[in-house]
Amino acid sequence: NQRNRVCMSADKRLLFEFPVPESNVTIDADSEGVPQLFRDHLLSKSHVLSSGELESHSLIPLRQGNLILHTLVRSITFAQSQQLASLARLTHERHFDIRKYDVKTEIFVPAGLVLGLTMSAANRDFHEALHEELVNVSYVHHLHPGDVVSAFSYVSNVNENLPGDLESVTVRTIGVKNMDVVNDLDGVSIPMELLETDKTYTKAVEQICKNLCPKLANKVITVVDRKIIRQSNRREVFLL
Repeated sequence: NQRNRVCMSADKRLLFEFPVPESNVTIDADSEGVPQLFRDHLLSKSHVLSSGELESHSLIPLRQGNLILHTLVRSITFAQSQQLASLARLTHERHFDIRKYDVKTEIFVPAGLVLGLTMSAANRDFHEALHEELVNVSYVHHLHPGDVVSAFSYVSNVNENLPGDLESVTVRTIGVKNMDVVNDLDGVSIPMELLETDKTYTKAVEQICKNLCPKLANKVITVVDRKIIRQSNRREVFLL
């Protein structure tokens, strides 16, 4: 400052392109896929969970075919979206330039934040999860700052053949925008085609919604398939 005192200092890391020589090294593909070290560790410690020292925190039993309408909703402001996009070094003008694009209709929330909003709207009902694996994520429609995000989930499979009292739950979570799923979808039949289809790109999802569930037309923002490992909610019954 004017008194020659240091008021602020910063270290800045700059990234520059540099030439990389051509390489002929080949690596054999791993036939076992990506290692799941944390998951394997949890499974190896299943006896600790079933020994009575740690009781199950799974409040609600899940069965194949369950449909859960999540009560929580989430949203993100334009300022928050800008800050988080900057932290992730996302520089596309569609995330920032309000001079060129209208903030309510043309500015987009980054995909990573859309996934986070969808998961946070749904995860209270899966809060007892010990391990979670994202199998597939599809982004269907754009999300704009200020839009409200809610979600519903469909349990497609429950595998109880895990060590101890653990179970693996395969779930499809669908995020929607500007809807209260608990009230707006009350009494509405959600088509199985939407809950089970492998074609989760925009055109296919939108065709299903328009033909079989018009309330969801232009509302679906994400389709997330995942596997959750959790303590089961089984209760043994002894007959005397």
